[in-house]
Amino acid sequence: MGGSDVSPSPSLRLALAGAWWALRGRGLLGSGPGGRGLDGRGWGRLLALLEAVGGGAPGLLLPQHRARLSLGLKAQVVASLLRELGPSPAVLDALDWLFPEGAGPGNGHALGTLQGRPLVAVAEEHFREQVLGILGSGRGLEPFLQEYGRPFSRALSRLFLELLRRLESALPPPDLRQLEQLCRSHAPPGSKPRPLPRLQRYFAEVRHGHPGRRDLKWAG
Repeated sequence: MGGSDVSPSPSLRLALAGAWWALRGRGLLGSGPGGRGLDGRGWGRLLALLEAVGGGAPGLLLPQHRARLSLGLKAQVVASLLRELGPSPAVLDALDWLFPEGAGPGNGHALGTLQGRPLVAVAEEHFREQVLGILGSGRGLEPFLQEYGRPFSRALSRLFLELLRRLESALPPPDLRQLEQLCRSHAPPGSKPRPLPRLQRYFAEVRHGHPGRRDLKWAG
């Protein structure tokens, strides 16, 4: 994949680095829940990033990888809301948005390979019925939350990290000075963020995207 497949804009780079830090329950500027993990909105932001990447660079991930990641993020949004709010109208709204009734290959489902799309539709319908059962009866909530607990989150984080690595491999080497300045410009008034160490740690983890470089570009 060439660098022309993905926009190398600094804003995209910050979004990727921010997503990486969000997976660790923290923010790029140092704010965040202190390692407690993502809530429903946090997982929703990662889903939005995946969908944006899928629209701009559809060949970046294998269809199976994209399908697993998309389904996992959608499920985690709903599961996190159930964990936070319990059975509530907000959970039903999220379910109808992310797992609409009747969605599938016959209604334009685009995830997965052509052969795998029916399996995606079955998985989505099963998840929808499972959550509807919990919302309707209140039973089965604890086993459901265990199913979508920490092991599921860790597996989902690994899938998302692979997305970030593939994205970085399609981009030119980063300009840390430019990214640091842009990050500071988005900081709340009066704050004194130190984004550089976090940016360095992010690029260290995705360093195989630019295997020939021992250092990162600084503009001075």
